[in-house]
Amino acid sequence: MSSMLASDLNNPAFVGPVNPDTLLADEFYMHEPEDVHKSEAEGRVVRGPAIPYVRISAAGDHTSVMEAPVQEQHKRRWPDKWLYFQIQNNMVEGAAEIPGWKIEEWTHLNPEQVRELKYMRFSVVEQVANASDAQCQKMGMHGMSLREAARVALRERVGADVKKEMDRKDAEIAELKEKMAKFEAFMNEKQAPLKARSG
Repeated sequence: MSSMLASDLNNPAFVGPVNPDTLLADEFYMHEPEDVHKSEAEGRVVRGPAIPYVRISAAGDHTSVMEAPVQEQHKRRWPDKWLYFQIQNNMVEGAAEIPGWKIEEWTHLNPEQVRELKYMRFSVVEQVANASDAQCQKMGMHGMSLREAARVALRERVGADVKKEMDRKDAEIAELKEKMAKFEAFMNEKQAPLKARSG
């Protein structure tokens, strides 16, 4: 019988396949790297434009820290963290252009919920209100109630906007009526001497 490998499932020392990347502490951040050539030429530290960097270290070991500009391999190794970093830094294409009521402006949500929803690619309250049952389940146990809260909030917001518009129209009409009344009074004043003379 051939000798078993350490990774063999029959080996009691083998606990299960572990992705070595999960044992690493990684962090994406924006960094302005030094432009060495310009720094030497100008005799001072000159920084270039901010670009995404990644900091990788073994958990609990501060002696082996690697920092480098983000490359495709880093995005592939930590896709969730890369996406989260992009959302935090408004780097996700199209997210800013989605018309509607931004979820950051909805006071019903706490910062953690805003982060989670953005991570799930929700940008506006209208998307939450129109979420499918499957999407609600992914939001967690409060998904359905969150969707209902979004629908109520949108109805109230639309109602408030309609009321504001009607109030504005009423104010305009009242102002026009006042101007007409003043104009009529002015015209009557002007015509009074004429009527007196013709009478």
